[in-house]
Amino acid sequence: MAELPQPAEARPPGRVVLPPHRERARRPFADRARDWARHNLFPSRGGTLLTLISFALLVLLLCGVIWYVFFGADWSVVSSNRWLLFAGSFPRDEEWRLWVGVAVVFFMIGVAYGLWSRFNRRDLLFVAIASAFLIFLMAHGGAAAWSSIWFLVALALMFGGYVVAVRIPRDNSRLRVRANRIGIALIALALPIVLLILMVGGGAVSTDFDGFVLNVILAPVGIVGGLVVAIPLAIGRASSLRIISWTCTAYIELVRGAPLLGWLFVALFILDDVIGGSLVVRTMVVLAVFTGAYMAEYIRGGLQALHHGQDEAARAVGLSRRQTLQLIIMPQALRVSIPPLVGQAISIWKDTSLVSVILPMRELKGNADSAIAQTEFIADRIEAYVFVAVIFWIVAFTMSRISQRVERAQGVGER
Repeated sequence: MAELPQPAEARPPGRVVLPPHRERARRPFADRARDWARHNLFPSRGGTLLTLISFALLVLLLCGVIWYVFFGADWSVVSSNRWLLFAGSFPRDEEWRLWVGVAVVFFMIGVAYGLWSRFNRRDLLFVAIASAFLIFLMAHGGAAAWSSIWFLVALALMFGGYVVAVRIPRDNSRLRVRANRIGIALIALALPIVLLILMVGGGAVSTDFDGFVLNVILAPVGIVGGLVVAIPLAIGRASSLRIISWTCTAYIELVRGAPLLGWLFVALFILDDVIGGSLVVRTMVVLAVFTGAYMAEYIRGGLQALHHGQDEAARAVGLSRRQTLQLIIMPQALRVSIPPLVGQAISIWKDTSLVSVILPMRELKGNADSAIAQTEFIADRIEAYVFVAVIFWIVAFTMSRISQRVERAQGVGER
């Protein structure tokens, strides 16, 4: 049946009909702000009351934080122990190794963002605030001023990698596929490259790191190593072969049944006789084993969330079991598992502070204890721990933001 023409008054000549969100965007900013406030802040009498109470509490909290940071606290415990908190006993004449490693990581972050996401205003604002905080912390004249210069170079490399990657067209062209593969390979190689920069050459550099550097080394190794362990564990536990399923289940339940502190005792006493080597390396092994048990369950949940028709369709077009798993099943399962995997990654990042509890190693929190043990800084205990908490929060929040951008790029939660 032919469609009836619209009346002339419904289609004004020369007028382009825009989608609703584009139509709203053309309205004046003041009108849009007024509508947003009415719908989100003052929808009713009760909503208005809650908004006013929340606003008053936020103002009091913000005023308290500003007063404490700029007037009430004495941050000399941090400024006087910058190197102790950052790198501890790492040789000062080998400082360039740390900053080259930071530059490599920042460059990889920029490339990843350019390939699979975009910097928006909130991301840029967070980067600006965090960078200003770090530069203010490091730039206090002398050798410390060079640290801020190194940091600015690393930041420039991050935005340079982002600008190069973001110019690659987002389509299914051969250039795009090749760029994605190169980006994944570079990100996979970033951690080994950084470890080689820190450990190889110079002779005087030891693998027994401490301070914030130790946290930054342990967490990525535990996360990446845990993911490498988790994927075969998840596949094995879902296997139809009983011996494989039982073995993987026994591993997962055994590791998850003991706290991380208990496994750190294993790294200290048992692994010394089994694999030997540096205590840092043994701790990396324990973190990977521990994280892998939890990630395996998250990935198994992703496998169970997939409809069995996926496997049947792959078999119907002639794919083997390995091809089905590699090309169809695992990409979708990992995509579904992104939120819990990132949650576990953030958890293991915070758990790196436990190594100084029982191991003879000093990470950021442990070196903060060493700083406040000095006679002139005994009264500055709160300032030192607040600084440690802020540093942990910045890294955790960054991981959370990156996760949200990856989820949106992959369409997690969408049908």
